[in-house]
Amino acid sequence: MSGVDLDYPEGAESIYVLARKVNDFMPNHMYHLTTSALERIGKKLKGSKVAILGWAFIHDSDDARNPPSEPYRDLLMGAGAEVAVHDPYVSSYPGVELAKDLEEVLRAADAVTIMTAHREYFKLDPSYVKGLTGKKHTVIVDGRNVVDADKFIERGFVYKGIGRGDKNGHEIRMP
Repeated sequence: MSGVDLDYPEGAESIYVLARKVNDFMPNHMYHLTTSALERIGKKLKGSKVAILGWAFIHDSDDARNPPSEPYRDLLMGAGAEVAVHDPYVSSYPGVELAKDLEEVLRAADAVTIMTAHREYFKLDPSYVKGLTGKKHTVIVDGRNVVDADKFIERGFVYKGIGRGDKNGHEIRMP
């Protein structure tokens, strides 16, 4: 391959820079998905309880360096939401109360958001979650595509997910 220039095109934005911009935008995207899903059930962020599942940056680890959960939580709190955070791996993070009890975080939540693909979250059962939230319609925003959207939709959840345009506009079903 002698004589072939394999460098990225001059003047073009690096793919790494572009990927970083996309990743940095995800907390804002999750915030908008959460807001629009709550609006579908007649709620505003202000006064709503949002359960954040996962604080770590990497699944099944305690690596909490620059977690996307942090700017997302800050946006929610800035809008007046009550926020509870669960992470089975991260034991502490400055300025954040991290719960180890998943039931405590899910109890009475208006919205459940999955920010980290921890193995525990792949096992979430819609009936179990609905029982803990106690809501006719609960919002679930899946930022890691770990839950079966159809199962949650069938149980009356309002589902939103990253890259799930095929599901995000579903009809709200009666539980």
